[in-house]
Amino acid sequence: MSARPLRFYLTLLALGLLVPVLLFAAGMVGRFAESQREVRTRGMQETSRALALAMDRELRQSIQALEVLAHSESLAAGDLQGFYDTCQAVLHSRSPWTAIGLADVSGQALLSTTHPLGTPLPGVADRAYFHAVVQTGQPAVSDFLATRAKGQQTVVVAVPVQREGRLSGVLVAVYDLSTLGQLWSEQRLPEGWVGTVVDNEGIILSRSRGASQYVGVRARQQFIDHIRSSPEAFFPSVTVDGMEVFSAITRSQMAPWTVALSAPQAAFSAPLNRSLLGVLAIGLVCCLIAVAWATWVARRITHPLRALARAAGDSAATPAAFTQVGPTGISELERLRAALERTTTQVAEREAALRAQMGAAQSARAEAEAANRAKDQFLAMLGHELRNPLAAITSGVKLIAMAKEEPRRERARALVERQALHLARLVDELLDVARVNTGRIQLQKRKVELAESVRRAIATLEVAGRTQGHQLVVEVEPLWLEADESRLEQLITNLVTNALKYTPAGGRITVTTREHGRQAELRVSDTGVGLSAEALPRVFELFFQADHTLDRAQGGLGIGLTLVQRLVELHGGTIRAESAGLGHGCTFTVCLPRLATEEVARLPVAPAARSLGRRVLVVEDHEDTREAVRALLEAEGHVVFEAEDGTSGLEKARHLRPDAILLDIGLPGQDGYTVARALRATQEGQGVLLVAVTGYGQPEDRRQALQAGFDEHLVKPVDIGRLRELLAQKATRLQAS
Repeated sequence: MSARPLRFYLTLLALGLLVPVLLFAAGMVGRFAESQREVRTRGMQETSRALALAMDRELRQSIQALEVLAHSESLAAGDLQGFYDTCQAVLHSRSPWTAIGLADVSGQALLSTTHPLGTPLPGVADRAYFHAVVQTGQPAVSDFLATRAKGQQTVVVAVPVQREGRLSGVLVAVYDLSTLGQLWSEQRLPEGWVGTVVDNEGIILSRSRGASQYVGVRARQQFIDHIRSSPEAFFPSVTVDGMEVFSAITRSQMAPWTVALSAPQAAFSAPLNRSLLGVLAIGLVCCLIAVAWATWVARRITHPLRALARAAGDSAATPAAFTQVGPTGISELERLRAALERTTTQVAEREAALRAQMGAAQSARAEAEAANRAKDQFLAMLGHELRNPLAAITSGVKLIAMAKEEPRRERARALVERQALHLARLVDELLDVARVNTGRIQLQKRKVELAESVRRAIATLEVAGRTQGHQLVVEVEPLWLEADESRLEQLITNLVTNALKYTPAGGRITVTTREHGRQAELRVSDTGVGLSAEALPRVFELFFQADHTLDRAQGGLGIGLTLVQRLVELHGGTIRAESAGLGHGCTFTVCLPRLATEEVARLPVAPAARSLGRRVLVVEDHEDTREAVRALLEAEGHVVFEAEDGTSGLEKARHLRPDAILLDIGLPGQDGYTVARALRATQEGQGVLLVAVTGYGQPEDRRQALQAGFDEHLVKPVDIGRLRELLAQKATRLQAS
């Protein structure tokens, strides 16, 4: 197969795209012309109906006038002369009528205004309209009259004359057909259009054009067949004067007549022909333009292609040879030229890519080494912080075993307790930060009074002995928030603990709350070591500590303030740190959304009290933990029973009926949730205080415990103060009952 130039295929492409468009345009033009024809057809049909209605209106007026005349007093009295005079007077006022006549029921003419009264008149018994009135008793309109009076084309309108409910005669009026010509003048038919009224026999009664020539002439048979077949129709036909037309017909409701409106067929086909010729002409012009355009585009493509082919065929070609071809303006050719350039410089590009990869690898390695150093630093800090309380706990346990004096044993016990609480606090802070950063903390918000939360947080620190050696000033006012009460107390505790940690003995810590616009402001200030200008912006960063000396006198992991910031943000608030520099103390200010109303019902807080002599059942599978909790409860004066699994715990609870049950969740056999549900289903378990003691502290764990029937959910290690409070509340309820 011989090769053809690119210009040939571009021309075929242009024509292939153009021809369907032209065919589509021709189809749309044809459809538009057809729609226009339908519109014109509907318009002709509606005009035909309007003409028929106008003609019926005229005939109805004539019939109504004749019916009035048929009820005249002179006719009722048999006064023919008086009635004759009345008819003559009516003719002078009604131009459509040329004569009025009266006949009896036998068809004998009694009078006619065209003859003097008493002149013998021919009968009308053979007239179709007379028979129609006599037989139906209704008005009738005749077809075209074969006779002509004074050169006029007429029809007859006849109405019955009733006397005492019986037909006594027929009253007729001769209607001048020339008056129907007003229909055509009122409609203002377009030039070339023809309006025609024909009777049931096809005789033309009126015509808008050539009335003097064609009125009384019979229409063509094809036209007559159409008007007899349907009361309304639209069809092609030929007029009596030989014009090819489209006709719209409508049958009259008052007479056996049909109104026809005819338009030349050329009026329908001419727009379509003109549109198709226009599309054909435009198509030819577009084809010529397409060929010219394809030729120009082919030239734009072939010239640079030849130049690139010559450059590629030159064995001594350099990258500059492809650049000298010049811009082509065509993306594919530009990519081809770029590909040829890359072929000549492949080795250099590979070397550049290799160098770039080596640089990226070195950068990634540096980042990995920095991350590794940060990990080592954190692990070293974590190991140091964990070893300190563990070492103290180990030494304290040995001291308790060795010491014989009670004061020394008590100091060792207090040491172990403090360090265990410190270790639990470190673990809790790590877990809380992890939960906040992963979005797993869900706040349980309710209406909370800020001042009361501050008092409880500081009271907890005072009971733990954390505030000894410091001046603690609390100035609070009642402000209501919508917050998670436990998390609010946690952030307050962390802020005050941070101030205590970095304030030397004898220093002052001030905690204040005040209303600030639509917010509640909590401020914790201290007179401690303060922060430098460099450390202040980083104070809320995770694991950041301003003091990086090896002695680490203050201790901690550097996560407390990070946790405070996250909790404040979860409550929709802000926190900022201020310090005048090293040695000038710090101030932390928390702003939280304040409730607009302070009408909040507050439940009275039961004072913490020691409740001695309660019967407590401890269900715990870990022997050391069970023994420790038992020792603590017995030291408080309670009677303690033990169970090491869920099944035995449930049996002892039913048998012993304790006042309170400390129930672990992760038990062998039956877990704590199952035991709680089974216990609540019995009569013995209805009034018992049921406390879940577990290492799982997520909000979902607390919700699941409460749903299972627990009264409270405590996280290990158990807060003895909170446990003492729960047992005291149980004692209060028992005393009240």
